[in-house]
Amino acid sequence: MTVRTSVRPPVMAVLVALAVLASGCRVDVGAAVAIERNGRGEVAVSVRIDGATLRELDRAGVDPGLDVALGLGADPAWRAQRMVDADGGLVLTYRQPFMDGDGATALLRELSDGVDPQDPALRLDVSITTTTAGAVRLEGTGALVPPATLGVIVDGQPVGPSGEALAALTAEAVRAELSVRVPGRIVAHDADQVDGSTVRWVLPVGEPRTLLLESDPVPLWRRLPVWLAPLLAVAAAVTVVRRRRDGRAADPEAVSPEE
Repeated sequence: MTVRTSVRPPVMAVLVALAVLASGCRVDVGAAVAIERNGRGEVAVSVRIDGATLRELDRAGVDPGLDVALGLGADPAWRAQRMVDADGGLVLTYRQPFMDGDGATALLRELSDGVDPQDPALRLDVSITTTTAGAVRLEGTGALVPPATLGVIVDGQPVGPSGEALAALTAEAVRAELSVRVPGRIVAHDADQVDGSTVRWVLPVGEPRTLLLESDPVPLWRRLPVWLAPLLAVAAAVTVVRRRRDGRAADPEAVSPEE
């Protein structure tokens, strides 16, 4: 009998996590949206394997395959950054700017577009609206979709855990998060954490959760160009000096010391 074995590449990150699950190691997957005062911004998508996991993989001679896990490397519009953090963990981040809320919406939905139903995906079915005054509204759902199988096929049949068992293992090994930074005051949200102008949601494995965020427009004085502030200060100072001079000239009793 001939045994043919294959592994779907997008499942590699989950395979890595499951291989080191017994040692308590974790994989973090996240999407971060940073929105500026003019409605533009950047989406950053990252996956991180902690230092302990990475050392286990090095000893086993296993390439974690983060580039394959995110699946964004083939698109040159995404700028890649690969680094080792202070903990010794390996982090791969892809970044791409957007011009408005529609652009941000398209980038987030792109993360799961075309992904095989059998494979894991960061599914962010959200709509983001931004204005040139800095107001933001986000609504929709998000989740980390677990793989249906490990992706290992022997003689045409999947092997290993599947379904609920694999979802439970994924939930234990992988943490997924969405964060959004807005320029204005946050007025409504259903996030798990708020840190200043940034809100964070922990995304469940399997069934999606609702995502909601609203923020006010940025006050007018904060929307002024940076170079305009010193210019206005100089103009105000000149106006004050002129008014004082005009006041003295109009006062007939104002006499200079030389007179």
